[in-house]
Amino acid sequence: MKELWRQRGFRWYWLGMFLSGLGDQFGWMGLTWFVMNKTGSPAAMGGVVLAYMLPAVFAGLVAGVLLDRFDRRKLIMVDNIARGVIFIALVALLQVDHVPLFVIYILIVIAGTLSPLSTAGAQTLLPRLVADKNHLVKANGVMESQWQIIYMFGPALAGVLIGLIGEAYVLLIDAASFFVCALCFSRLPKELTKSANPGVPQNMQAGKFLRSLLVDMQTGYRYLFGNKQMVALVFFTFLFNMSYGPIEVALPLYANQNLEGGSIALGMLWSSLAVGALLGSLFFSTITWKFPLGGTLAGIMILWGLTTMPLAFFSRLEVAMVAMALAGFSYSPYNIMYRSYLQRQVPDALLGRVMTSIRTVTGTGMPAGAAVSGVLIPFLGVQGLFGAGAVMCVVCGLFAFGMLRDLKNQSLAIEERGN
Repeated sequence: MKELWRQRGFRWYWLGMFLSGLGDQFGWMGLTWFVMNKTGSPAAMGGVVLAYMLPAVFAGLVAGVLLDRFDRRKLIMVDNIARGVIFIALVALLQVDHVPLFVIYILIVIAGTLSPLSTAGAQTLLPRLVADKNHLVKANGVMESQWQIIYMFGPALAGVLIGLIGEAYVLLIDAASFFVCALCFSRLPKELTKSANPGVPQNMQAGKFLRSLLVDMQTGYRYLFGNKQMVALVFFTFLFNMSYGPIEVALPLYANQNLEGGSIALGMLWSSLAVGALLGSLFFSTITWKFPLGGTLAGIMILWGLTTMPLAFFSRLEVAMVAMALAGFSYSPYNIMYRSYLQRQVPDALLGRVMTSIRTVTGTGMPAGAAVSGVLIPFLGVQGLFGAGAVMCVVCGLFAFGMLRDLKNQSLAIEERGN
């Protein structure tokens, strides 16, 4: 652990991601609360998630090529500055009494289109910032713990701030976080962030550039579909993400209608998820994990379904908080193991293209689940939707046990234990 913090680049990277992630929690809480109060429509809330996530999935194909061709640090900075401006525009629109919802959607779509430069870019930068590759799992564990700390404090604080100052000012805080993140990434060592591939020659014509772009986009898919184990992992991760969609859409309605607790109850539920996930990450990093990687990931899917099932049967805040905490505890090792597996299997020169190609598959899971959830809530109800999502997750996990049993790197979590 000490070896990571001694590296100046990793410290700036951690700080930038922390502040940006905390701002994102404020932004999502403010945005979803605004749409819920303005429309009262589950479909409209699902549309917000879809408008941000779906463009990000497909824009990621181009982003992956750019990340492999150009300086990843600069691309992340451009994305953060642009999205900061967009969220300032959202704040301005919230001051208008009768702003059309489609205008909000347009800005969200633009922000979502830009976001892969940072989401994929940050993942592709991390292996370069870690000098000793044996510390890569530990670095991913540190970043995962960081996200859990953000989820632990961010939603609760955002819920309180929405009640005190309103969603517009909460979104303004999110905008400021983008600018600070760009500043932090500007401090990263330049020699570690430049692309290993040549950029675009200055005299290249537009037609040739587009053809080369298309070829590079295909490269990521060729690598992915040439690895059957990776395809199976990506497929089940897509289904796992889809089963999370009901939580993203229905939880604000559950907190407001079933629990009658408003934004504060919603913040407490998200924070409970984060507390459980943080404890799970710490527990995972202190034990000797002897189970195969594929079986572990399948087991996590099943546990997520079982631990979120109580939301379908109880309308008590304390029960819901315990369920969310247990769900977070069971889920937390998934991203650590999943990302470390991909970062080790894929060559650095292809990492941007392959990671974004994978994201076009896995990234559609959550927005697809959110969109379906918005349609199903009028028929199943909020709690019925929770139950359906939990059952889907358990079934997927059972199938994954057989399909992922031969996954390579079976002991990703073990080698970092003594550091």
